Amino acid sequence: MASEKCVPLRVTAHLVDGRFSSADGILMLDSILYHAWFIKHAPHVLEGVYKPEQIGHVGLPLVHLDNNRWAASKAVYQETDKIVEHYNKRPDFFAGDKLDYLDMDKGVISDSVGLYRAYRNPQLIRTVKDGILTFYAIGKKDKIEELLSLMIGVGKKTAMGFGIVGRWEVEEIEEDYTTEHPKYGLMRPIEVEKANKAFDCPIMEYAIRPPYWKSKNMRLCYVPIGEEI
Repeated sequence: MASEKCVPLRVTAHLVDGRFSSADGILMLDSILYHAWFIKHAPHVLEGVYKPEQIGHVGLPLVHLDNNRWAASKAVYQETDKIVEHYNKRPDFFAGDKLDYLDMDKGVISDSVGLYRAYRNPQLIRTVKDGILTFYAIGKKDKIEELLSLMIGVGKKTAMGFGIVGRWEVEEIEEDYTTEHPKYGLMRPIEVEKANKAFDCPIMEYAIRPPYWKSKNMRLCYVPIGEEI
C-alpha cells in the first residue's frame, strides 16, 4: 500500500470559549503535533519517567525542512480581547524533602521565601473572534488528524480550562502558506541570516523548531508577533 502523500493543508481549531493563554500570542502547529506525538508514542517522557536516550526519533507527519524544522505555521486569528489573570501556586508540603527546609527556630516551613515560596503568577488571556485559530502545513492529512485528536487544548494552562478545543478540521488547499501568507505575512519564526528578504517583524532570539522553550533551538529570528486581522 502506497504511503500517504504530503500535501498543503489548512488546519482549523475551534475553541470552546474562544480563549487561550499565551504571553506572545504565538501558537505553532508543529509544537502542538510534537506534544501529540509524545502522548501517542512516548507518554513516559511527559510523565518524566525516562532517560534522554530512550526518546529516539520524533517523526511528525509533516514535510521535514533544513535545520530539523517542519513545514507548519503559527496560528492566525482575530483577537477581540486581552486581559491579565492570576493564578496562585503553592509548594508541595507533602514532598518527602520538606523537612530539609524547616526553620528549626520557628518550627515551620516558610512559604514566603526560598524554595517553598508561594507565588501569584500573572498570565495573559486572549480571546479570538468566533473561537477560530487557523494554521497551515504541508503534511499527511490522515496522520495529522490522528495526532490532533489527542490534543484537547492549545496554549498554556489548559488544565485551568484555557485553550480547550471543541473540534479540529483539516482540509487540503492549493497553496503552501507555511512560511509566508499574502494577507498575514510571515507565518513562522525564520532565521535572519537565512531569510531571503527583510520582514516587518521584531528581530529577537526565538526557537525555530519544537520544543520552543529549549535554548539550543534558539536563533536570531524574524518573529511574527502581533494580532492578525
